[in-house]
Parts: sequence; structure tokens; C-alpha cells
Amino acid sequence: MKAAVLEGPNRINVRDIPMRTCKDDEVLVEVKACGICGSDLKYYRGENPWALHTLGRHVDNPPNMVLGHEFCGVVTDAGRAVDRSLLGKRVFVEPFNTCGRCEFCRTGRYNLCRQTRHIGHGAGWEPMDFFPGGMADYCPAWATHVYELPDTISDEEATFLDPLAVAVHAVSVSRLKAGQSVLVLGSGPVGLLIAQVAKASGAFPVMCTDLFDKALEVARTVGVDRPIDVRETNLVPLLLAETQNRGVDVIFDTVGSAETQEQALRLLANSGTLVNMVSHTDTLPYRLMDISGEKHITGSSNNLYGDVLIAISLLASGRVQVQPLITHRVALADVSQGFELLLDRASSRALKVIVLP
Repeated sequence: MKAAVLEGPNRINVRDIPMRTCKDDEVLVEVKACGICGSDLKYYRGENPWALHTLGRHVDNPPNMVLGHEFCGVVTDAGRAVDRSLLGKRVFVEPFNTCGRCEFCRTGRYNLCRQTRHIGHGAGWEPMDFFPGGMADYCPAWATHVYELPDTISDEEATFLDPLAVAVHAVSVSRLKAGQSVLVLGSGPVGLLIAQVAKASGAFPVMCTDLFDKALEVARTVGVDRPIDVRETNLVPLLLAETQNRGVDVIFDTVGSAETQEQALRLLANSGTLVNMVSHTDTLPYRLMDISGEKHITGSSNNLYGDVLIAISLLASGRVQVQPLITHRVALADVSQGFELLLDRASSRALKVIVLP
């Protein structure tokens, strides 16, 4: 079968690899669509976001990793312990599985497990010829981690269920209440999904920022109350003046730069919550007064089972829109072109690229 193998920084080779047979508890999924995620871009550049996020340290990427974790497809084979009724079903694949033994798994916080195996990420697995990923003709998955898709969700839309579940979890972590104000720093796909989930949860106003025209256009299309072009606006004094120095109740930082962290800390209202969506090794200084007033600063990790169910409901009902986010589609053979489009989005106007095997 064909698969997009990351062989080194900036080097993806679409090549023939052996099709893995199903283990007893697995299914084989014929991939119909796979999204290119921001973490895929980091892998492409030689970073390892899985290790930073899960282990808190860098781990070199193996040269035999198939990329892709935002995917859906049709079940074509099943292991001996799997209900055969799954065969032929169109499914979304929840791409990570945990150990089930650690304190986090055993207390219902398995999204924090450090022994996570993640499809499309080359760490956490036992040694194998090729680590599985969704940018391929076929991909194995755990039978317990596939969700049958309703007809109201297309294959392309289903590729957003993984980041949408992450967005649902982030909003849950924020402790957002209906009527509270929300600011999303960065209007990439995850930022726009968070904004829509916040709006569906009753937040008002929901604001977002970006530097790129296309992202701001899509933000308006999907119903963000106030997209803000930070090229033309001094964000902090603007929002402080408009809120009589009260600030914003809940802020999500999907950028993780020194600038966005400073903006978030200066704009966060007393008792408000800042949710950081990015992991990296940079040191970002802050003053103790920046977190006075019972402000909460936290991260958000992966998602839980219930978050996936909510994501499916939000997408199937139309309360979250994802079609406007899709700007480009590429064939599996041209996957490198998809990465280059996203790395040059100032000229390509790319926001979300879908790979179609």
C-alpha cells in the first residue's frame, strides 16, 4: 500500500510499505480522507510535538513514521476479538490509546497518560517496521477507538473530529460559563474550532485574532462575533478600554509566542482562565502581579471519550461548521505539496489541507 513516510526534516516520501495485519483487538481502516494538522507541520520541520506534549522533553523522530492522525475511512478487516458488524462501517478513528494502568488512566484522566500510543506519531510504540498513520491507503486502529459516522458528516468533515474533540476538551478545561467573554489568540483550524465551541456553549462575545486575511474571513463566515486583525490593532489597549479595564473572562492561546502570552496575561480578567494550547521549550517570563486576582493559567491535553461524542453532535447538527476551513485538497501522491501550501500560507491562503488517498 502507499503511505506518506516522514524520513527526515522536510522529507516525506510516498512509498509502498507492507500492509499490517490486524491484531486481535484491531480493525483495518481504508482511509478516505486525512487532514494535515499543525503538529504534522512540526514533524515535517524536525520537531516532535508528541514528546513535548506528553513527555515534557524532545525525542528524535524515527525515520519510518507514517504521518496523519486526523482521518476517517471504512473498516475493511477486523481482528479475531472484534465484532464483525464493524466491517463495512464508515468510521472516525480516535487516534490515541493509553496504558490503562497509570494513576491518570485509573482515575479517569487518561488524556494525561505518559504511555500513550498515538497514530501518526512515532513515539510510544513498540519497535515496528513502520509506525502507523492516516496518510496512507490503509491504517490499523483499535476497535474500541472507532466511532460510526452519521450520514450528515462527510468524509472531509470527519477529519475535523479529532481537533474538534480537542477544542471541546479545552473549553471544558476553561470552566467557561454562558455569557462570559472569550478571546482566541490565533485563528488557525484549532482556534476557529475553539471559538465555535465557545459560542455553542453560550459565550459572548467570542473574539479571535490573526495576521492573515483568509483566517479572518473564515472566522466571520463561521460566526465569530469579532475577528480582530492584529496587524492594524493594538490589541491590549483596545480591549482594556472597551471593557473599562476589566479584561476578558476566558482566553485561549493557540500561538504560544512571547507576544501572545503577554497579551493574554494583560487582558485576562480577575478569576479568568488562560488555556495554553501550545507546548514548546521556550522560556516566557511573567510577573507575579500578572496572575494576581485569582487568575488561572492551565494547559489542555488531548480529549476524553465524552468530548468525542460532543464533537460528533456539534458537527452533525451544524452547530460547528468546518467546510469553510477547507481551502485545499491534495492527492496522497502530492502530500508534500500540501505541507508546502501550509508553510507558505501568506501567499497560498491555505488554512486546512485535506489529503485524499
